[in-house]
Amino acid sequence: MTRYQLQHDASRSRQPSNDLTLGTPLVTLGLSTAYAVALSYLERHLPIKPDHTWAEVAGGVLITLVPVAIAARRQPEMDWRQYEAAVWRSFIASGTPIILWQIGEAMLRQIELLRYAATREQAPVETYADDPSTMADRSGERTGGGDHGC
Repeated sequence: MTRYQLQHDASRSRQPSNDLTLGTPLVTLGLSTAYAVALSYLERHLPIKPDHTWAEVAGGVLITLVPVAIAARRQPEMDWRQYEAAVWRSFIASGTPIILWQIGEAMLRQIELLRYAATREQAPVETYADDPSTMADRSGERTGGGDHGC
């Protein structure tokens, strides 16, 4: 073999496989999406927050790292740089569905808060939709007004 062929073979063996570059993040994305759906269901039906937040985080880390570890075991020629890049891709893939789920939950909480304020003050929800003031300012709590019975 020529020197060029040896270098070419060595550089090709250091390239991460398509499985680790694309397949593993897709698996992680799917697992993370299913995990977010399961957590959403559990949070709506069981009192798991805040006492079991540690378990949710541990589950998310396992969903992120186990697929990468399994794929890396299949590639004994992988170096640490390739493994680190795969871990980063996996964290991005697993974090995206959970972040989107939490943004959606925050939006639902905001809508519920607006509905509560509207029913309490007998005003339509649209009254508060674009109001930049805080809820305490709207109810008069900071200015000494408002309903002190609550």
